[in-house]
Amino acid sequence: MERSPAAAPRAGAMLDWDDLRYFLAVARHGNLSAAARALKVTQPTVGRRIEAFERRLGAKLFLRSPSGFALSAAGESVLGHAERMEQGALAAELAAGGRDAGLRGHLRVTASEWLAVRVLGPLLVPFLARHPAISVDLVADARWLSLPRREADIALRPAAFEHHEVFQREVARIGFGLYASETYLAERGPPDFDRQCEGHALVTMSDDPPAVADLPWLGAVAGKARVAARTNGREAQATMGAAGVGLACLPRYLGDATPGLRLLAPPSPPPERALWLGVHRDARAVPRVKALVAFVVDALAPLRRALRPEPRPRPIIR
Repeated sequence: MERSPAAAPRAGAMLDWDDLRYFLAVARHGNLSAAARALKVTQPTVGRRIEAFERRLGAKLFLRSPSGFALSAAGESVLGHAERMEQGALAAELAAGGRDAGLRGHLRVTASEWLAVRVLGPLLVPFLARHPAISVDLVADARWLSLPRREADIALRPAAFEHHEVFQREVARIGFGLYASETYLAERGPPDFDRQCEGHALVTMSDDPPAVADLPWLGAVAGKARVAARTNGREAQATMGAAGVGLACLPRYLGDATPGLRLLAPPSPPPERALWLGVHRDARAVPRVKALVAFVVDALAPLRRALRPEPRPRPIIR
């Protein structure tokens, strides 16, 4: 099969940044529907824009298949240029409006749903009251939105950021515990950790959120329990655990506050996680970003002990 030649604009043509936005969305998501959601347009619009862009370039940028879109050789040659143009466009956006806006404007903050609901949402109340000219989108998402691509201005996540463009700092540590409902324990009895919880059920996280640290730990302490349910969010996991579906490994801050759950004492404590706050390096000096980062860091300090309580000791059996 003959490959498409390296893509280059036809004579007199100029690359349109809007075309490159559509190209990057399809390249990153691998299909039209996910790209359309990211761009907040319809799927047919994305398809038409990609086809028109390919006609202008005179090259096929993607290899179509039932499983999605993969970059062609021509698409690979365009990708690096498009990403550099994206960074330039984002830097221009910051330079043009970010630093002049002062303590006003819009901020997009992202975290996993339990952090957004239980921690960030309540914390933001005094900040928004103090700065009425700032509005905040709090995005509770299991996916890790990209700071370099400006999908968010500030992100909190339980793992370090990998991009060199991101300034990050550890702001807290998250302790975990193993829980079961009173109803579940009354029906099944306490789990026997010496038998790796044989005969018991688990409510676990799915593999969708990156870096789920408790999955390997659960395999070690409850490897003979069956997985009754999986979810990509801790709030749903806590709800199912409280309903008696099975044992659930949860952040202590969430599990201790969920009615009906009892903290168990496994032979080894679940792994704790560092909580990292990240912001794009170019956005650090934007006044509204700087103000919210400083506020979140200060507001989390009194919560550190609640976010990482002391592990519950195992009872001594005589």
